[in-house]
Formats: sequence, structure tokens, C-alpha cells
Amino acid sequence: MKGQPCLSAGYPEPYAATADTYDRLVGWAIDQWGERPRPHMAAFLQHLWSDRAQPIREVLEICCGTGLMLEQLARLGYSVTGLDRSEAMLGQARKRLGARIPLVHSELPEIPLDREFDAVVCAASALNYLPDHESLVRTFHAVARTVRTGGSFVFDILSAHRLRGDFGTQVWAGDLDDLAFIWKFEHHPEGRYSDLTYTQFLKAGGPDADTFTATRELHRLYALDHDTLRQAATEAGFTDIAVFDNYSAHPVGDSTNYETWTLTRA
Repeated sequence: MKGQPCLSAGYPEPYAATADTYDRLVGWAIDQWGERPRPHMAAFLQHLWSDRAQPIREVLEICCGTGLMLEQLARLGYSVTGLDRSEAMLGQARKRLGARIPLVHSELPEIPLDREFDAVVCAASALNYLPDHESLVRTFHAVARTVRTGGSFVFDILSAHRLRGDFGTQVWAGDLDDLAFIWKFEHHPEGRYSDLTYTQFLKAGGPDADTFTATRELHRLYALDHDTLRQAATEAGFTDIAVFDNYSAHPVGDSTNYETWTLTRA
């Protein structure tokens, strides 16, 4: 998303060289960090949408990545479309989903689609990449133009508690045999964001090779407070704003790591 420091800081575009290992990293994050599996997320959405006066049939996922969520929603019978800034991630999504599901290359806050959907989804903490209130408002307005009146917008974020706590100043590492990686989190002194430096070592030439290829990326994740999010959503015309603990029916608390927000387009 715009405002990320990666290129200006001398790092490659995020996911340009790591898209093919992303799904394995998601599995690691589910085991180690408590991220919800995509089937659980999709089941939460289906339950959320099941009693709405306006049926949910057509769904757009922004920041769709490799298509993990799109795949689950399509299995549940929804007509889905995906959008992502990374051509490499969209390439992996195309391998997963085939040619039947539309995929759009674009970077938030732009959503260059001349049509409306019953619902818009943004999973995997993608909105934490947005740097300020203005970028949030512009993104929410873009979503509002894309979702039908009475439609649903659902997104999740890493909580400020998580960014300032476990992801404050930490080093995490994993070894998956042919893939090893290090996540280094450094929190901004004023608490605005955490810089995540991701270093990956992947066996070159396959699992039986003797050499590794190293890749390093920088991701900046911003702490988003509730007042800022509610104000941006309201300015964009959303109502019925609710926030839950990690795709569950439980309200958020002081120890919540992943927040799930649900909004309705007025």
C-alpha cells in the first residue's frame, strides 16, 4: 500500500520474492501467533451474513494475497473477485483459483472496479499497512463506492496491544527444513508503528539442494486505534460498526491480538 517505506529504504517490493512461500508462513502464523485459519474466517462470515435482510452473493476481497480466503468463500457458494497490489501474489492466486475468478491488480486506496458487490472483505491484517487517518478515509470511501447500500464490509487488523506487546521489539524465527526465516519487529518509540524486517532462506533448486537463497523485506505495520477507525468508517457512510475478538462472537478486550470489524453500508 502507498506510504510503505520499502523501496525508499532499499528493500524490494513486499512479497515480490516471497509470494511462493506465503501460504506456508500463514500456516506457521496460525500455529505460533493464533491467526485464524481461513476456513474459520469464512465460516464466521457466512454466519454473519446468514440473517441479513439483503442476501450476500457477490463478494470482493481487497488485499486478497494468494487467494486463500477467496478459495474458501468460493467453496461456500459465493461469487468472488480479488484485488491485490502484488503481481507476484496474484500470480499465486491465479494458480490456486484458475481463470474463472476475476483478479485485479491495484493498490489501495484505489479500487478500479465499475461495479458493486454485496460485501467487501479485507483479511490478514492488511489495513495495518495504511499510515494515517487520510489513507484510511480514502480506502473506506473507495470500499463504500464498491459495496451496495445495506451491504457488508468486514476487515481484521492486528490490535495496538499486539503491535506494542509481542510485536514491539521481538525476534521470531522458524525452521521448516527447506525454508528458514527470521521476523524482527522494532516498535516506533511513539507507538505509531512497528517495522517488521523479514529475512528468508530458501533452498535453491528444491528441497534436496545444498544452497540457500536469502531474501529480505521490510513491512511497516501501523497501530490503529478504535476512535480513528470508527471516525473513518462513519465519514465514509458506514453504520452498525462492531468489533470482535479474532473472528468470534466475543467482544474485544485488553488481551485481544486480532480484531475483526464488521460494518454496514448506509
